[in-house]
Amino acid sequence: MDVLIALGTNAAYFYSVYTVIRAASSPDFECTNFFETSAMLISFMLLGKYLEVLAKGKTSEAIAKLMNLALETAILLSLDEEGNTISEEEVDSRLIQKNDIIKIIPGAKVASDGFVLWGQSHINESMITGEARPVAKRKANAVIGGTVNENGVLHIKATKVGSESALAQIVRLVESAQMAKAPVQKFADRISKYFVPLVIMLSFSTWLAWFLTGKFHGYPESWIPSSMDGFELALQFGISVMVIACLCALGLATPTAVMVGTGVGASLGVLIKGGQALEGAQKVNCIVFDKTRTLTVGKPVIVNTRLLKNVVLHEFYELVAATEANSEHPLAKAIIEYMKRTLHGQKHVTSSL
Repeated sequence: MDVLIALGTNAAYFYSVYTVIRAASSPDFECTNFFETSAMLISFMLLGKYLEVLAKGKTSEAIAKLMNLALETAILLSLDEEGNTISEEEVDSRLIQKNDIIKIIPGAKVASDGFVLWGQSHINESMITGEARPVAKRKANAVIGGTVNENGVLHIKATKVGSESALAQIVRLVESAQMAKAPVQKFADRISKYFVPLVIMLSFSTWLAWFLTGKFHGYPESWIPSSMDGFELALQFGISVMVIACLCALGLATPTAVMVGTGVGASLGVLIKGGQALEGAQKVNCIVFDKTRTLTVGKPVIVNTRLLKNVVLHEFYELVAATEANSEHPLAKAIIEYMKRTLHGQKHVTSSL
């Protein structure tokens, strides 16, 4: 399709240049030029490409968020033969090599994929799996780069770094989905293998037919403008066939539809990976949803409390809030959030079961 557009725009442009030169050298020469045709063809195609880039920009925001999960620096450990720590060094996470030993402190992100050599902790993997509940990790358990260490100190051995990490694979998956063409675009590319040569032959045949017809006086000479000859008239018809056959509709309509569809989806909280997914959605007759962070907010929330004996509810809430105040556990955070909402304006209330 791009070949056809290039041929059509160049033919129209250079013919127009020819007519301008003829008009400048011959005051009696009158002929239509096609400068606006070349400009409009290119403008339509560039507009289609621009709309396509806008649609991909929605997904690029998701890629940027994924890239932000990666840790910038990591604590690299040097161990002796007995496994004792000799030294600690803060290094750029991009310099981590396979089999390096890394220290993960509480609240820090895991620098790379690997497994636990020493220590016990809970890892928040919600940014990868969507599950808010921390996963207990101990010796020999696998960890994923970009996840967050909740409490204990861990020593991990890196097994997958750089492009091999799970985070990098997810980013590549989203990027490949961006680059994938919609089925209708693939269809246009397939037919262009036959369509482009056919149009070129048809354009040439049109020019040749009109030229030979005029050469042998097959049509009245009054059809030819006074300032033109049969060759120039035939050339106009040949160029017109080539320009009209350009598939601007597919080049503009498909990116426009993808942009509108992805834009509406993004406004409703749905990330559409590209035109292929959008076009295939019309065939869907059954949808299976992941619950966590899709149909729910992705974190625990307290909706109600019940007490087993007569107590002052206000005092009970204060005791629970004080107990959980310094905990990083998601359930503790849910309790603190609930206590803040409840204690705000809460009066002394006695509750019993």
